[in-house]
Amino acid sequence: MDILAAASRNFDDVHLVGGALRDSLLRRPFRDIDLAAAPAPDFSVRVRRLAKELGASCFPLDEENQVWRLSRARPSPAQVDIMPFAGGTAGSDLRRRDFTINAMALKLAPGMKLEAGPRPGEFVLRARRSAVTDPCGGLKDLAAGRVRPVSGGVFREDPVRLLRAFRLAAGLDFSLSPAAVRGIRADAALIAGTAQERVREELMRLLESPLSAKWLAMMHRHGLLCAVFPELAPQENCAVAYYGKGGVLKHTLRVVERMDHLFMAPGRYLPEYQKAAPLIPEPRLMKLAALLHDIAKPPKAAMVNGRLRFFGHEEHGAEMAEKVMERLRFSREEIRLVTRIIGAHLRPGNLASNETISDRAMFRFFRDLGDFTVPLLTLSWADHASYVSGARLAGMRRRLSEAPAPLPPGGLPYNSPRKTLRYMQSLGLLLKVYLKKNMQSGGKRLIDGNDVIKTLGIQEGPRVGEILEKMGLLQFEGRVSTREQALKALKGMK
Repeated sequence: MDILAAASRNFDDVHLVGGALRDSLLRRPFRDIDLAAAPAPDFSVRVRRLAKELGASCFPLDEENQVWRLSRARPSPAQVDIMPFAGGTAGSDLRRRDFTINAMALKLAPGMKLEAGPRPGEFVLRARRSAVTDPCGGLKDLAAGRVRPVSGGVFREDPVRLLRAFRLAAGLDFSLSPAAVRGIRADAALIAGTAQERVREELMRLLESPLSAKWLAMMHRHGLLCAVFPELAPQENCAVAYYGKGGVLKHTLRVVERMDHLFMAPGRYLPEYQKAAPLIPEPRLMKLAALLHDIAKPPKAAMVNGRLRFFGHEEHGAEMAEKVMERLRFSREEIRLVTRIIGAHLRPGNLASNETISDRAMFRFFRDLGDFTVPLLTLSWADHASYVSGARLAGMRRRLSEAPAPLPPGGLPYNSPRKTLRYMQSLGLLLKVYLKKNMQSGGKRLIDGNDVIKTLGIQEGPRVGEILEKMGLLQFEGRVSTREQALKALKGMK
């Protein structure tokens, strides 16, 4: 059943509004459908009747303002939000919206029909510009590729719009109008007082952009980034002599940029990417980890023997990141992932600084990190890649899958491209071994604790775990490969 035709039957003066109309005018597919209709005493009854016709579930998003959401799984997935006109008419409703490109309406008419988009759950609509109600100049701004607020008070009315301006510009590759920039600079501090889960949603959608670092940097220039993350503000003046103007924050944004670059074509840089892909979290969460990974460098900065050091910043950074993510209402699983890899983000580099990475060192690294190994290696890749230019990184690409070259006497020059290449080759080696040894499943054990207790005649306790770890190392090194060999080796431990 056609969604627009069903809506027209159940509501008076119903319009397509918001992102669905904006995207249809840009000839882009869209997923979510926003409708606004004339107010009616029985509005909720009509919503339920529409939901029944569409075979959809429905529930109120805002009971006071009669905002409803309908979700349909079949015959094609769809999410429809519908509400009465704010102010009673279509014109008054549009003038209360956030940005001009969202403040347009298309009245549903006979024959107007959604078509299936290029991917499941997407729709396209051939909207005629001449039929669009546009009281705020949205069509002109759409043609100019510009995000402009409807009025000077939109950010004060709803501060989450401060972030939405950047998210829309990033998603559409639009610019911010001078009025938007002035409003953002004036009202940026208000973002701290809005519902933080809404801030999280806008932020994460912005991080979906393949150029998220560019937009984060722009947010910083206009005062919004550190209003969302006040913990990042001290980075700008920390380690300026080392990182240049912008200090640690310059490095942080460069790491996010490298994460953007990696996810545009990960197979070019990560060996065994096809096998590793299911183990890498969604890109936007990895970009958040990149943004927060050095959050504790300023409080941990100290001069040691004439050199600026940041001892303990990774562990303290994990604690700070946890508080930030709790404030933004991230899930416990997301917090655990990001804080775990931030807390361990120096470990791959420490392994790479050795002459060789022994089997024992790799085994302990994989054992300690478990399922966080591949996410950590991904974060470490972006961190190390940030120390070379984009052109040099591209030039290194063919050599990244090579084995790390032996260290010359005296080691490699500090912070040199040769050192970066060796570190990144070490990351590739760790990833390759992790996948080859099937460590993502913990490495299938040949024996268990019961075998140890029975064979050695010992009581349950710490020694059982110690013996199992020794057996795990023997298995990792390839010295035992069958249960029979493992039991024989176990007997030799009496």
